[in-house]
Amino acid sequence: MRQQIRFAMLVLLLMMPLAAISTAQEDRLQVVGSHSILTDVIMNVAGDAADVTSVMHLGADPHSFQPTPSDLTALADADVVFINGAFFEEGLLEAIENAGDDMNIMTVSSCVQIIAFGGHDHEGEEHDHEEGEEHDHEEGEEHEHEEGEEHMDDDHASDEASEGDMGDMSALAALCEQHVAEMAAMHESDEDHDHEEGEEHDHEHDHGACDPHVWMEPHNVMYWTMFIRDTLIELDPTNAETYTANAAAYLEEVDALVHDFVRPMVETLPEEDRVLITNHDAFGYFAASNEFEIVDTIIPSFSTLAQASAADVAEVIDLIGEQDVPAIFAETTVSDDLAQQIADETGVEVAVLYSGSLSEADGPASTYVDYITYNVTTIVEALGGGM
Repeated sequence: MRQQIRFAMLVLLLMMPLAAISTAQEDRLQVVGSHSILTDVIMNVAGDAADVTSVMHLGADPHSFQPTPSDLTALADADVVFINGAFFEEGLLEAIENAGDDMNIMTVSSCVQIIAFGGHDHEGEEHDHEEGEEHDHEEGEEHEHEEGEEHMDDDHASDEASEGDMGDMSALAALCEQHVAEMAAMHESDEDHDHEEGEEHDHEHDHGACDPHVWMEPHNVMYWTMFIRDTLIELDPTNAETYTANAAAYLEEVDALVHDFVRPMVETLPEEDRVLITNHDAFGYFAASNEFEIVDTIIPSFSTLAQASAADVAEVIDLIGEQDVPAIFAETTVSDDLAQQIADETGVEVAVLYSGSLSEADGPASTYVDYITYNVTTIVEALGGGM
């Protein structure tokens, strides 16, 4: 009998660590990102402190993606779901909102200055605001920033948040509040707009004319990083030090990417040669921040759901002759049939870029940093530059 008691006690002692591990795993924050690029940024901030998954699989076209039942289960079990915003998740947002009654959906681009669709035509012109416009802030909405995080350049920040005062949390809070208010007003305007029966609803109007591809400008991903950090800390204060340290390291890495690689690489290409013809309008932020001109797109929209007409293709062919460009740019998530057709008729090179998705782990764009490195290298070298 005594031997049986000893055996039972031994089994209990052995099971206690397993129970502790199981409890710890259950307590871990469950985080979901809407697409692979965003999810990579989240992973860099979360590190080993949280479980992070992506709804969209690698190589998916975000504009047309539809979630599977297992995707919906992951969404329903999540403590927080980070989305890009600016109407990017057009095939996914309804599913996210319907996955559970208490979905905690956070829009990482709330603190990003959104440019209009086709904003590259105005050299990165941002939304205009009346001088002296006041922004009210609810308690807890301000995102605090560690000293030394003033990474944004003057030409990428609003009047309220220029490079010299990005460390001031009120400046960033103003930017967030400003953009959130604009998006809410735009959404309300769309809902209130009456359409006559049978009236065609313009695709650009459906999306508020906002360009959602904000990550093409790395400084915007730095905004993401700080927003994600603050959100995770609020949800999981026990791991606040981990999230803070991880975010600081990633901010430094992305800032170095811009200053040590992107700008020197772009500068090898004369400004007169910085002319882009892309598959669809996904590179406006890149163009605006690096003094490129997007003269046309094969698909006349920021969404791949739009269709190019024969007239659209003919216009691109004419522009290639007028601009004498050596290359046009296709994308990994969209068929390059039209681009190849245009190349066959004009003799230009077709260079392939990553836009809405990272590559597989063994590919050239498996992380956000690699993604930017690959795209910038491909663009510059295809147009005749390069280090």
